Amino acid sequence: MGKQKPFDTLRVRRTETMLTVIGVPDVPGTAAGLFRALARGGISITMIVQNAPDAGSASITFTVTRGDAETAQGLVREQVESLGAEGLMRDDNIARLSVWGKKLEETAGIAGEFFSILADNGINVLAINTTADIVSCIIEDANIDKAVSLVAGHFGLGVEKIG
Repeated sequence: MGKQKPFDTLRVRRTETMLTVIGVPDVPGTAAGLFRALARGGISITMIVQNAPDAGSASITFTVTRGDAETAQGLVREQVESLGAEGLMRDDNIARLSVWGKKLEETAGIAGEFFSILADNGINVLAINTTADIVSCIIEDANIDKAVSLVAGHFGLGVEKIG
């Protein structure tokens, strides 16, 4: 019997915008307030990444569908001001690459292998989010076709494209 692959599926999303709130005060409830405001505006979040605080502040990066980007940006801008955060960045030229697999958490070295494939081919990762069975990263949209070809070929995966 052959070795089971750690990944089952490669999913590509080209339908999202990335927003980053910079210099968010590192106090309880900050993220809750930000995401409650987006929920009240009917905005669904597709991915969240928060960095570790540095000198009392952190950055929160998240993605929304491109159709919700303008509304989300307006709601977040209001939160940036009320929270005393430093600013807001927006990037519409991104794509999300995700690999899914039941054996992911049981296979040592997969994250290093996955990100090495991208790095060795000059593809910069803008954000990373993982769970026990999913590794997702945000990269520049201009690099997504190359990344898909490399990762799918390396791991022998089928590709599910969204947008």
